[in-house]
Amino acid sequence: MRVLLFLSGIVSLSVSANDSFPENYDRFRQRLVDEKPLVSYALNSIHSQFPRALLDLDSLLPQSSSYPLNDLKLLYQAATKCSGPWPVSPEVTEPLLFSRAVCNQTWLPAAWFSRTDLIHPGGGSYGLRYVEIFPSRMNDLERYFHIQERQIAEPETLLGRLQRMPELAIDALNSGSEFFLSGDELWFRKGGDYYLYTREIWQPALHSLDLDISDAAENSYCLTKVGNLCWNWQETSSEWRQLVVFLAIINLFGLGGWLFNRWSVKRRLIKERMAVLQILTHELRTPIASLTMTVEGFRRKFDSLPEEFYDEFRRICEDSMRLKQLAEASKDYLQSGHKPLETNEIPSVNEWLAFVCDEHDVTLTVKEDSPVYVNMYWLKTSLDNLITNALKYGVAPVSVCAERLDGKLTISVRDHGTLSDKDWKSIRKPFVSESGLGLGLTIVDAMVKRMGGKLSFSGPPTTFVLEIPCDSVDAVAR
Repeated sequence: MRVLLFLSGIVSLSVSANDSFPENYDRFRQRLVDEKPLVSYALNSIHSQFPRALLDLDSLLPQSSSYPLNDLKLLYQAATKCSGPWPVSPEVTEPLLFSRAVCNQTWLPAAWFSRTDLIHPGGGSYGLRYVEIFPSRMNDLERYFHIQERQIAEPETLLGRLQRMPELAIDALNSGSEFFLSGDELWFRKGGDYYLYTREIWQPALHSLDLDISDAAENSYCLTKVGNLCWNWQETSSEWRQLVVFLAIINLFGLGGWLFNRWSVKRRLIKERMAVLQILTHELRTPIASLTMTVEGFRRKFDSLPEEFYDEFRRICEDSMRLKQLAEASKDYLQSGHKPLETNEIPSVNEWLAFVCDEHDVTLTVKEDSPVYVNMYWLKTSLDNLITNALKYGVAPVSVCAERLDGKLTISVRDHGTLSDKDWKSIRKPFVSESGLGLGLTIVDAMVKRMGGKLSFSGPPTTFVLEIPCDSVDAVAR
């Protein structure tokens, strides 16, 4: 065993002396600098023609997280009828002015659009919505359209490349990443300019340096991540590297007994990770990209939809946004280890819970309203699961009660069912519960533990209680 460890150490030192990933990465950049690019674009010029908001695909979805919910509801109702009461909050000044202008058929100058946030709260650009009312303003306002709202341009143009660019590449462009890949074109940033190279140029350069790039969203292990790219050594590596891998495998078998003991200690952590993977498999069955495009197609024809379909369309929009938020929140969950989850300030527990309960049409009691710091997405998902289970499998009426006590937010969801304490152990097991509650409760239990809280049960009547830390020192500092 000692001989094998010694040999692997010698070989590893030889590899590191001859092949250094940072050095080969730098050599690759220099190879691109020496090659003639297909075309180049100044980053400032890109963003002057196409501001970030008009590139981001999330801009096509409803912007409900950017505005107060009550004001948005009031604005929607007033804009639909073109009569008050109108919201008076300064946070919805731009949407209010736009809605009144549309209702009154008021002429808005192009300068007004340049001074706004460009994106309407309902998703999509102010420019397109206005042109749908005043078609003669198309040439004047098209530059304020989202890139996906414009007519598809030729692939060789900047607009055409942006319209065909995947979402992660758009994010990389907006953040100014050094590298990202769009189709077969590699975008390389040098200074304030992006240089584009075809596969015929960048792929041989990578191969000659034993480097490999792949989609960062599909690869869990990377030596480094840049933009939407995961960088690794090529699988067809040199003989020295193959020997290192071979010796490492032998060493792993030799250390198997010691590792088995440590694995037993960490077994619970592994099970928790697997539970999260089950959550992702359960939640992300519908392709997010296809759903987003479907929502966008309906949004374009929103004004022609029958009024009785408005609520259904709103729910589709909310579900689409929920899937995107879940993907981001789950990625944060899996990559953050034992670090605390990001928290958000809820200025009013009563107002936030009222919105959640109104969606399910259940009663709410808040003993004392106050601001709290919690992970808003995971907490809402947990509540949605509990309330949905109560409505579907419990006995009406269903009620929600909340209070803040000793640094914790306690929320109980109660129905008049007959489940008792002895049922708790069985109904929380995934895929086992006869009443259909199993997987949903497994999801809630895992999410609550990750937030540092706990899920408890009592009954009858059937009562689930969430206890979540809500005002820790770190949260307040944040």
